[in-house]
Amino acid sequence: MSLEFNIKHAGKTYSIKITDDTTVGQLKEQIEQLTSVPIERQKYMVKTGLTDPNVSNLSSLIKNGSTVMLLGTSDANLISKPKERSHFIEDLSPDQQLQKINDLPIGFKNMGNTCYLNATLQGLYSLHQLRELILSYNQSTFTSINPQDEIHHKLVQEIKRCFEGLKNKKFQSIMPLVLLNILRKTYPQFAERDPQSGFFKQQDAEELFTQLFHSLTVVFGDKFSEDFRIKFRTTIKDKHNENDITIREDEDDFKLQCHISGSTNFLRNGLIDSLNEIIEKRSEITGNNSDFLVKKEIIKLPKFLTVQFVRFFWKRSSGKKSKILRKVTFPFQLDVSELLTSEYQQEKIKVREELRKIEKEKEEAERESKKRKVDPLSNGVVMTPKEEMETEKALQESKKQYWLDEFKKHFPNNLQKGENPSCVYDLVGVITHQGANSESGHYQAFIRADHDDNIWYKFNDDKVSIIEKDKIESLAGGGESDSALILLYKGFGL
Repeated sequence: MSLEFNIKHAGKTYSIKITDDTTVGQLKEQIEQLTSVPIERQKYMVKTGLTDPNVSNLSSLIKNGSTVMLLGTSDANLISKPKERSHFIEDLSPDQQLQKINDLPIGFKNMGNTCYLNATLQGLYSLHQLRELILSYNQSTFTSINPQDEIHHKLVQEIKRCFEGLKNKKFQSIMPLVLLNILRKTYPQFAERDPQSGFFKQQDAEELFTQLFHSLTVVFGDKFSEDFRIKFRTTIKDKHNENDITIREDEDDFKLQCHISGSTNFLRNGLIDSLNEIIEKRSEITGNNSDFLVKKEIIKLPKFLTVQFVRFFWKRSSGKKSKILRKVTFPFQLDVSELLTSEYQQEKIKVREELRKIEKEKEEAERESKKRKVDPLSNGVVMTPKEEMETEKALQESKKQYWLDEFKKHFPNNLQKGENPSCVYDLVGVITHQGANSESGHYQAFIRADHDDNIWYKFNDDKVSIIEKDKIESLAGGGESDSALILLYKGFGL
């Protein structure tokens, strides 16, 4: 026997069909997929409210053909289609096409399984404060360098040269050969060769990301790390003895991890699961082994947040790190308030609400500007395509700076160095992987443009193209095509 009814949420109606043995928990998972309302936020206007996840035979609670009202807020700002029609280079005049092509950023040549390096460099370059820090590197300002740190300084020097190439765009692409040689000397795992072919092996972009962060910390210290370091409060409690509890605030990391299980559909769920685990260890009170609940809560949010999807796991049968292909949706704007300690959460939510008021004013101003349909370039002066492009960019930068200043007025005065004013982040970059395991496939980077939040670039080694914003949706996974491996977020209003 089957039961058919409708779920109504936020003005939309969804058709549901289940069998007699479907449980409340299974129904809620199905509805989470349809409405993006997390299970814990779902409230139903029916008898018992469908609170017990183990209850089945739902025909006793819901009439066939009826409509059930669902209350609950969906995960906000999940990736959606752009509201404006996309404009393509082919629609422009020849002169404008040439200018647009010349205005594209440039990429890196693949030197044989080096796409992991190319994608990672583009991701780092997208973080403007890190970019400027590396571009300003001057070895002569370091009066004394420990001999064991010299190799890290050489590595940063070569990253600087690559960044200068990306900035100046004197060539069609960059070949980071010297950087690659120094990288393999600094971290020999990236010099691993295939025993049969003799070629250098494909490597894991996330491992490279971690190692480069280590080198940057060695060279720049807190000047670099304070903008990326997340600090935690860790509570460790014996499940069988509430008096056996330890609270520590000495743990930190440069990234959050999203573990992917059979029920992980959204980034938010994976992050929460990753900060809560059960471990077995010896109790200092009883002297016996016991199960301990380990809960991590954030006590300091950085300006830039790196999120790693834990997609690779060691598969003994193949002797390789295989890939979890499950689709996990991530937002353009990420609110991590649920991951904070209660007192820190209150501080950040207060600032978040102030910044969202400014964001609303910004959106209203943009709408009014579009309604007036005033072309700031139509002032009677004839300009070349290059001059038009430069003028347009200057106007965009001026507007962008104005709103950054407005946001800054609402930042708290007691911010720590490198701290995000609120608990909200905007997506600026995605590093992806194609294929079934980490030792094969292909890495690419998808980076948001500096001058326009609605423009995204796809970096396929030295092939660079503009893509529609809604294309980012396909990077959530679900197959061997591009799946997000690393997400790069910037603090809201920064």
